[in-house]
Amino acid sequence: MAAPNPILELKRLKKLVGAGLPSIVLLHGPSEYFRSKAMSGLLLRVAEDAELRTVDGAEVRAGDDEESQSAAAVPVLQDLRGGGLFAAATVVAVRRGANWWKKHSAAVAEVASMIQAGSSLIVEAPKLDKRKRAVAALVKQLAAEGCVFEFRDLYDMPYERSRGPLEGELCQWLVQTSKQLGVELTPESAWLVVSQVGKSPSELTGELERLRDTLGEGAARAPLAPQDLAGKLSVMFESTPFEFAEAVLGGDRRSAQRSLAAMYQRGVKQQDGKAMDAGGVLPFTTSWLYRQIGVVYEGRVLFDEGTSMRDLPARCGVRQFADRFLAQVKQNDQRQLQRGLVALHACLRKSRTSGEDGEVLLERFLAQWFDGAPVETAEELEL
Repeated sequence: MAAPNPILELKRLKKLVGAGLPSIVLLHGPSEYFRSKAMSGLLLRVAEDAELRTVDGAEVRAGDDEESQSAAAVPVLQDLRGGGLFAAATVVAVRRGANWWKKHSAAVAEVASMIQAGSSLIVEAPKLDKRKRAVAALVKQLAAEGCVFEFRDLYDMPYERSRGPLEGELCQWLVQTSKQLGVELTPESAWLVVSQVGKSPSELTGELERLRDTLGEGAARAPLAPQDLAGKLSVMFESTPFEFAEAVLGGDRRSAQRSLAAMYQRGVKQQDGKAMDAGGVLPFTTSWLYRQIGVVYEGRVLFDEGTSMRDLPARCGVRQFADRFLAQVKQNDQRQLQRGLVALHACLRKSRTSGEDGEVLLERFLAQWFDGAPVETAEELEL
């Protein structure tokens, strides 16, 4: 059974704890953002007269021995049984608890029925090990009681692919979140933010807060359209000339623009892991792209002359990612590829003669490749 929308899980959690914290609550799933929100909501429900004990499960190494599996050997679990000196109840919150749960889950199952009323154990982790029989039985029981919550990532595309990304969970969530933060977005501008910033809810929320600080809150302002965000968005991911070339030859304008912005805002890593000097991004990108367009052009010429598609990779010396190469050959005709090579020559000539910014030159190349913008000749450049 597929995990429900994490927003619905948060609502279910809020309803569950309306009358107080259950004795055990398990929060799991790949979305750290929504797990953290769930944990924060639960901690707000801790009674004033209860003692809150926070455990960082990441401090337990995956390779630790399992000698402390018995509940008697885990003091923090014994505290849940009552008898504390300074508080009527104890709440134990285990964050990043995958390793902690793996080591102590059998002890949790042992002590589960003895947890004092008002005390509670909250475990948050990407994944909860359930291989032990007693642990599997406990998790099944807790799930039946509605105390197990799974937080997956928001889907960027609807289940029905014909509906488009504007109707996806991620875009709709971002629109609602933007309203709450006072920088309301249209669905189109929300998708633009996703395309440039990425799919991480925490990074998207941070970007909205940055926009709010820059633009100010606007309760009476119309929702921000894509043109209102021009030049105002950050880039939260890294990219490479290899991804840029793949997007160009794959006909994906959005990904190519996104990759270009990332390379100049976040930098490009060299083989030694160090950031490449900004001046090296243009020659590296154009050199790799020229090489890739040249190979695809060679394949297209052979294909048009009657060479079988299955023989093209070997004829062109393509030994890896042959399917992608063939898709690029099919998509781009000789005229488009020739024009791309000429546009790259113009880009490099312009960089030598005018000293224009490399990002601007590559944006011009994208306009020439995707939009058919005119390509300057050597005569026009007065060479």
